[in-house]
Amino acid sequence: MNIGKTFIAVAALLTIAGCVGPSASTSGSGGGVPFIPGTLRIADIEEPDTLNPYIATVVTALDMSALWGEYFFNVDDHDRFVPEVALTVPTLANGGISPDGLTITYHMRHGISWQDGQPLTSHDVVFTWHAIMNPKNNVQVTTGYDQIASIDTPDNYTVIVHMRAKFSPIIAYFMGTEGGGPILPAHILENQPNMNNVPWDAKPIGAGPFQVVEWVHGDHVTLEANPHYWRGAPKLHQIVYKWIGSNTTIVTELRTGEADAWFRADPSLYPQLDDMAGHDTVLTPYSIFGHIDFNLRDPLLQDLQLRRAIALGIDRHLLIHNATHDVFLPTNSDQPAFSWAYDRDLAPPTYDPTQAAAILDADGWKTGPDGIRVKNGQRLSIQLAYVSGQVIGPAVGNIVQQELKAVGVEIVQKTYPSSIFFAAYGNGGIVNTGKYQLAYYGWSNGVDPDDSSLYLSTNMPPVGQDCIFWKDPIVDAAEYGQLSTFDVDQRKHDFSIIQRQIIDQVPTIILFAEQRIDTYNDHFKNYFASPAQTAAWNSWQWSMQ
Repeated sequence: MNIGKTFIAVAALLTIAGCVGPSASTSGSGGGVPFIPGTLRIADIEEPDTLNPYIATVVTALDMSALWGEYFFNVDDHDRFVPEVALTVPTLANGGISPDGLTITYHMRHGISWQDGQPLTSHDVVFTWHAIMNPKNNVQVTTGYDQIASIDTPDNYTVIVHMRAKFSPIIAYFMGTEGGGPILPAHILENQPNMNNVPWDAKPIGAGPFQVVEWVHGDHVTLEANPHYWRGAPKLHQIVYKWIGSNTTIVTELRTGEADAWFRADPSLYPQLDDMAGHDTVLTPYSIFGHIDFNLRDPLLQDLQLRRAIALGIDRHLLIHNATHDVFLPTNSDQPAFSWAYDRDLAPPTYDPTQAAAILDADGWKTGPDGIRVKNGQRLSIQLAYVSGQVIGPAVGNIVQQELKAVGVEIVQKTYPSSIFFAAYGNGGIVNTGKYQLAYYGWSNGVDPDDSSLYLSTNMPPVGQDCIFWKDPIVDAAEYGQLSTFDVDQRKHDFSIIQRQIIDQVPTIILFAEQRIDTYNDHFKNYFASPAQTAAWNSWQWSMQ
């Protein structure tokens, strides 16, 4: 979604942590693993390019925004909305959604303040919408917000949203984690020409349970408890995000007590994590799927028969076994199996190298003397790009390379740091600008199954995440259909069309449905993983003791 670094001594970490001195380090029951009471040190390989999640391209920026920011709703460990700034979830039944679906009314919680003491009001909500829609801002996704015609604020704590048309997932998007970021402070940002490179992006002021106090690029971000948080002061005093350039190094730091937790851990390391003394490792069904995208702007990859042959040449069961120790699950769908939108009648993933070879033969790709196919003098050599520094990327790359070579397709692996691979369109990112042929990465759905930002053809970068540059009229119609009704059965039908069209047209190869792996020191308490995009929904309750 990094800057490499070597081992950090515990004493050095305590120095950079700020509030906690060496005397606070404790070794208790947890298998003798050191920990710091009141401090949680989270290890991650993916340092964000900015702490402003609206313009960030790395998922850890969204993770941290759940710590320092406030949303209308968060999502709990049962995939349910948890009201935060909004008092209740608007529905047709409670009148929060008008009968025609075009007016959404929110009532905001009184008494919430920004971390600089200013009150959070409906003015901040309106400003956030304007900031998202401001073309001068490098916002990654405007889905949902671009369907709003106007917003009324009859008082400081009432927000009335008027939609241009029905937009069924609006509750998940509007000021929610699925919409890309939290409510923004108007009093800090509204006088800026844009929010692409302002001091707030590196040290945001929010209204959440923790406040960013330090970002040492390439090393760590420190957040401290917000004593004025509306739910009360958090149990933790401090959270330190540590950026570590290697997954195997993260494992070492967990063992030595230099890090306390690794969320969304690498599944290729699951045996080591599951067997780690003094730690808990839990698996949680997750709304993330791993996939290999085809860049459909590439003339070579516009060949449907070639795409179908490549998909048939990959053994997803073997890939999952070898790369993830069977933690992940084979699937053909971008919807998680626990979602109401998942089509349970989809054909399972198929591995058939004989059929793949036959398709390539019929498509005019003839086997050359070195086993790689050639057509009209063009060698069938395709680049596969993925993020460097992770274990699963090379595992996927090597397996795909080996299996496709057996059917005459040469795969050349190319890696990029996540900050380049996922950089915004305006910053020349590899995925967003289409500077790839095949790209392996994961994508996270939200509490609402809407996937229009990925597959609706009007959502190609820079306005969306259709980074495969797919324009399919059947999919477009189904996407518009599911977006324009609150009827769950109709939306389920539309999502089924989309899932089946992905299998038939192969703009992307869905490899697996992920299960989230979280490993943490057993002194870390009150963590309940959510299947949504970020699991920090109850961070004010977390503790290290």
